[in-house]
Amino acid sequence: MFVLVRHAHAGKKQRWRGPDADRPLSTLGHRQARGLVAALSGIEVRALWSSPALRCRQTLMPLAAARGLRIDIHPILAMGAPTDELFALLSTPGVDGAVFCTHREVLDALAEFARTQGSTCVPRAATTAKGGAWVVDRTADPAETLRYIAPADG
Repeated sequence: MFVLVRHAHAGKKQRWRGPDADRPLSTLGHRQARGLVAALSGIEVRALWSSPALRCRQTLMPLAAARGLRIDIHPILAMGAPTDELFALLSTPGVDGAVFCTHREVLDALAEFARTQGSTCVPRAATTAKGGAWVVDRTADPAETLRYIAPADG
């Protein structure tokens, strides 16, 4: 079992003046990040992996604080990273208990690549809201492999 998270709300790209990798979470995004703690309360989490982007790291910060875990930055979760390498990583048993925070574009590319491989262990493209998460349980019945957790918008 592992969890795929789309980073929480970070405002409009067009309004941000600095490098996109430095775009922080909005007020809504911080609420969504805090909501992830409660949403994953019944799930064993052993490791937190993030895209290098600030908004991804910030999305995992409340969970890291609540669970006493560090956030490991991994370029394979960045936009433009090789999708086949991420898919291979997620296909290993070593990721059990990990939470991965990345971007819509990465999740969409992963979904398309997984489809070509015949895998049902990743969400469909364009189905993850900002701050949303997918619990992926490869040991479950195929109909229950994926469970979506909607973002906390309040």
